[in-house]
Amino acid sequence: METISLPTKRHGGGNHQSAKGSSYSRRQRKINLLARGDGNAVPCVHCGTALTYATVEADRVVAGGSYRLSNIQPSCRRDNLARSNNPVWTA
Repeated sequence: METISLPTKRHGGGNHQSAKGSSYSRRQRKINLLARGDGNAVPCVHCGTALTYATVEADRVVAGGSYRLSNIQPSCRRDNLARSNNPVWTA
């Protein structure tokens, strides 16, 4: 009997989700981060810059950890990229 090998499913399948979750999850995460401020703006935890829905990013406290609310903090893009995976980085 001949063995037939089927193509394996690539990571992520066809649902177009990234490691950051669905677009709905990312939108909800931004809304939750803004709720830590006045609902429309929140300061960056590193430099204090006022962040809006368009500029806020979820910076994970434990780098590489989950995106649970207890593990994310509002950050501007500049500081989020500069911090990278360094847990003791300061602006």
